[in-house]
Amino acid sequence: MIRRLMLIVLCALGTLSWTTFSYAVDLEEVKKEVADGKAVLLDVREEVEWKKAHLSKAEFVPLSSIATDKHARRAIEKYTKDPDLKIYTYCRSGRRSVLAADMFKRVDAKVIAITESYQDLIDAGFKETKDTDPKLDPPLSMN
Repeated sequence: MIRRLMLIVLCALGTLSWTTFSYAVDLEEVKKEVADGKAVLLDVREEVEWKKAHLSKAEFVPLSSIATDKHARRAIEKYTKDPDLKIYTYCRSGRRSVLAADMFKRVDAKVIAITESYQDLIDAGFKETKDTDPKLDPPLSMN
């Protein structure tokens, strides 16, 4: 019974933390802030995704590299030196972005998660850099 109650409490807390950090940002405003040097975009997807394509002005900080507070602090410290710089995270669907922002908040960094999808960012006019290495997207066998 106690185990079940603990599970319910943990699920409720998880849901509350998801809604706490899940809010839409104005992508046009983000684009302007990045262009003006007032904000930085952190791509928290993994390396194969980054190499395949990423936003041109983004910095690569994969979620897997910030698994501990020590690693998160080290990854974010160069961006927190300027207190006026806004820091945004993004990923393919928005979920890892929220997780990364939460991890950075644990080490007292103010990070805003972009919960819109990567495709939403492209559709909003963010420029994309693509890699042309065929090994990143191997052809599928139709047999």
